[in-house]
Amino acid sequence: MRAAVLALLAVGLAACSPQERLPAGANVTRAVPKPGVATPAAQGEMDLVVRTFAPDRSEITGARCVAESGLYSAETVSPARILMPYYGAQSPQVSVSCTAGSASGRVEVAPEPFAERGLGGWPAVGVSVGTGGGGNGVGVGMGWYGGGYGSNQSNYRYPSAHVVLN
Repeated sequence: MRAAVLALLAVGLAACSPQERLPAGANVTRAVPKPGVATPAAQGEMDLVVRTFAPDRSEITGARCVAESGLYSAETVSPARILMPYYGAQSPQVSVSCTAGSASGRVEVAPEPFAERGLGGWPAVGVSVGTGGGGNGVGVGMGWYGGGYGSNQSNYRYPSAHVVLN
């Protein structure tokens, strides 16, 4: 029984992942500011997954890739996860160019809004004591205060950059 509950929990958490999974040992690179460009303060980081494919959709590993926007750039080898600065709705479009031998490809990705779903607010417990009117008693209640289901604020993330090399 315990194993079944743990398996269901693992499957449920895997479904919550906002980005596709990369193979073990995939490169992780942080984008760096372009020289001489003033960059605004970031609100954190977001992932940009880069994968390269042949025209028949079979994955090509080891392709050299460059991801760049007007503010930042990163060089990596596919498959990779690039940590990009997060500017919310003002996050820039990113151009990803990759080469493997004589094959090359390029794709543009722009951040997309998404709403994180989940139960907002916090748990609340209330106690009431009634006196008078012939009824005496104590009532205890539990509930959820504030928030509600879902979020009324969008976050942004980059879709995966799947670069087809021709």
